[in-house]
Amino acid sequence: MNKKISSLFLIIFSLMITNVSSKEDGINIVSNELNVDMDQRTSTFTGDVYANDENLKIWSEKMIIIFKTDKDEIKEILASGNVKIIRLSKGSEIYGDIANYFLEDEIIIVTGNVLVKENNNQVSGSKLTVDLKSSSSIMVGSDLDRVEAVIINN
Repeated sequence: MNKKISSLFLIIFSLMITNVSSKEDGINIVSNELNVDMDQRTSTFTGDVYANDENLKIWSEKMIIIFKTDKDEIKEILASGNVKIIRLSKGSEIYGDIANYFLEDEIIIVTGNVLVKENNNQVSGSKLTVDLKSSSSIMVGSDLDRVEAVIINN
């Protein structure tokens, strides 16, 4: 009986990992630990998490993959703890405390100690919203953490 339960868990686990996909090409995630909650339709990766697909590379301490309720497709990726994102097409690096990636809308929201580096230039603030579809970004500051830009003339 335990072998059947173990086999069933492995099959479900492999299906969840196989279906961890952003669009057609999929996403690869590596971490120290994985917790799958079938009822909540989430997979929680913890410890030195690294994820990548054809557009992004993401590092964090914890990453939660939230699946759509009606399909085995990713709805949202929530990364927290020393988040670093590299946008491969732009060559930009984004750092922050928390990042939320809404796959359907192709929007990334990064909050907490946000820093963006691109071509020796950098912008910092408290919240960054990146629209991957329109290739636009909005950086917002706060009373304590105003937006600051350092632009290098090349």
